[in-house]
Formats: sequence, C-alpha cells, structure tokens
Amino acid sequence: MSALETNPIYRFVKKHNISKILFVACFVGLAAISYFVFFMIFGDKGLVKFFALKQQIENKEINKQELSAKMQEKKNLVKGMSLDSLDLDLVDEQSRKVLGYAGKNEVVIYQKYDGGKNDSNE
Repeated sequence: MSALETNPIYRFVKKHNISKILFVACFVGLAAISYFVFFMIFGDKGLVKFFALKQQIENKEINKQELSAKMQEKKNLVKGMSLDSLDLDLVDEQSRKVLGYAGKNEVVIYQKYDGGKNDSNE
C-alpha cells in the first residue's frame, strides 16, 4: 500500500468517483468561503472590530452626558448672575471664590507660601 492510498482524501475521491475538476472546484470554493468567514470575523471591518467600536461609542456617549451636565451647570451659574435674574448670594460667592474679595467686617489671614518647600529641616 503506497502513501497515496493511505491518504483519506484520496480514498474518499476514489471511492465516490469524483473528477479532478470537481475536486479542485470544491476545494477552491471551500477555501474562498473560509477566507471570507475569517475576515468577516477578524478583519478590519469584522465583528471583533465592530464590537470594539460599539464599546468606544458607548464610552463616548457617557463622556458626552457628563460634559453636557457640566455645561448645564455652568449655564445655570451664568444665568444666575445675569441682570434679569440676579442672585446676590451667587454673585457674592463667586466674587469671593474667583476674585478673592472679602466683606467689610471680615478678617483675612494670609499664609506665607514657600513654593512647596518643607521647612522641617530648619
């Protein structure tokens, strides 16, 4: 028995009397289908890439919602300081926070800033 006769593909072709052209056509067809299925799953436009991009879109949507909430908060601050609906408490809070203003009867205590150096060695 030769090595060719022990090959299961050769025995299958001989047993079912399949012509060489039909065998080659089936093999090429199977190879083409395998190629397209592989790239449909793992290619640049495949399912793996699709799900990764879908996850990125979900992350971007969450980020967008957070930024929209921050933007709405800032809009409310600006609206509260407009002349039409002036909120004096908000103006006072922002002037103290941003500009460093203090009231007439308030005491301001200044701390010496040493640029982040620690004076524990002196």
